[in-house]
Amino acid sequence: MIWGYGIMGLILALLWWQNDSLKEDIKEQNALNKIAIEANERWEAEVSKLNSEFAKGLETLSELKSKKEVERVYVKEVSNNTNSCIDAVNAVYERLWERENNRTTSNAKSSYTNEPISAK
Repeated sequence: MIWGYGIMGLILALLWWQNDSLKEDIKEQNALNKIAIEANERWEAEVSKLNSEFAKGLETLSELKSKKEVERVYVKEVSNNTNSCIDAVNAVYERLWERENNRTTSNAKSSYTNEPISAK
């Protein structure tokens, strides 16, 4: 009978020890889960930031493409309305010159000059 109480006490001690080790494992698992959740939240924020920057980049590319198309149409119109290639090039140069002057009106000086280049 004493042996029975001893074995039962030993089993209870082992269960108590097992319970403590399981509690520690659960605490470690909870800590790891919290770290994983925080990492996932940071990752989601970074991905959404990259998505918004990518969308802005696509919008910018689309605007550049439409501006390029407008310029292409202008060059075609000028070349169709002029008699020579030189007239078309001069018209395109004049338009670029006007755009540069309009863009740099807030600046003190433009990097371009309106004087012809000498052929020396």
